[in-house]
Amino acid sequence: MNDLNMMQHQHDAVKRNLKELIAAVEAYSASFSRNASSENLTSRGDISQQHVKMLESVKQMQSAVYGPLNMVMLHYEECLRSSAFRTLLEMGVFDTLPPDGSAMTLKELAKRLCVDDVLLVRLMRIVVPTFFKEPIPELYTHTPNSLMFLDSSVRANFKMMFDEICIAAVNMSAFFKKNGYQNPNSQRNNPYTYAHDTKGLNMFEFILTDPARFKNFNDAMKAKSAQASLPYSLFPFKDEMNKIQTTDETVLVVDVGGGNGQASVAIRDFCSGVKGRMILQDQTPVLDGIGQELPGVEKMAHDFFNPQPIIGALFYYIHRCLHDWPENECVMILKNIAAAMVPGISRLLISEIVMPRGPTDIQTAWSDVNMLTFSGMERTERQWQTLLDKSNLMLVNTHGEAGGSNFRVLEAILN
Repeated sequence: MNDLNMMQHQHDAVKRNLKELIAAVEAYSASFSRNASSENLTSRGDISQQHVKMLESVKQMQSAVYGPLNMVMLHYEECLRSSAFRTLLEMGVFDTLPPDGSAMTLKELAKRLCVDDVLLVRLMRIVVPTFFKEPIPELYTHTPNSLMFLDSSVRANFKMMFDEICIAAVNMSAFFKKNGYQNPNSQRNNPYTYAHDTKGLNMFEFILTDPARFKNFNDAMKAKSAQASLPYSLFPFKDEMNKIQTTDETVLVVDVGGGNGQASVAIRDFCSGVKGRMILQDQTPVLDGIGQELPGVEKMAHDFFNPQPIIGALFYYIHRCLHDWPENECVMILKNIAAAMVPGISRLLISEIVMPRGPTDIQTAWSDVNMLTFSGMERTERQWQTLLDKSNLMLVNTHGEAGGSNFRVLEAILN
């Protein structure tokens, strides 16, 4: 294809994708106007679905505008932008620029930070205007994108992704070349352990060896995405509990590996007025890192690779934990829960992404590759079924198809 033909092809692609983007924006706007005032899961799901379609259309538009060669260079661009961004975050730029939106000159900013102004301006060029504004040369202000990083959990999440996962991702090709391009099934031999040279430790054990690293990891888990509360509401907790006569001593929900307790608190709120106990389980360092009270929630130190100590709870709820582990470890976790379940009383709820077959949205796709770096996995329905079959459990229902995302709650009972 000659240069003129390539230019014509790109021109046509831009016009075609612009029409598709406009249509996607209009569909999203119509859904938002129709459903924004509703708390109904189906209504919220429709907004979410249209938003995902709009995001995908934006990416297709970007591909058309950039063209094939610039799309190759985009990988380079994003790598260097993220590196500059991480440096500016560590440098203190985000905390030093006035949060009220007023401006600061390059010279003043460099002086306050005690950094070289030549270095500072070079790093700022690649993050303007996406993350900072430069209304006149060498005068900087915050944007909504940069102000997000004043939230400590958002900042910790970015640092964790860059410092822990991106290093593993950069070394992914070398790892798989060395290991024969096999899907990793060992928590101690994967791109993460290879890149960080963990000396036989898995990712979680390695992070625990460094208090600062662990604190950042724990803080990162508090970051809330736009869909943060959605997975907790996919299962009708209160409706199901109201079918059962409970007392103050009834264990309603055991939140297994529940981290900072976001799910426990959300479910407790959903079930206000229902008598019974809500128990949050995780390892001691995680529970000790919770800085606030969790109303109506009991904390219990527990490692889910050990036998489950709470027998006969109504629901054992495990949210976004199993995707961290390869198959053998998942089966061990599930068998420990199954051994504590009572037939006819207990149910297991697995809150996770269920990967569709074929094309999927980019967030779901990159989440799976993120898991890949340390031998975790976002699983298809068939792969979830395999884990349950190996754990003496039977899938009886899948909740969340109306939720507008690939998050699901898999409901299982003893087989």
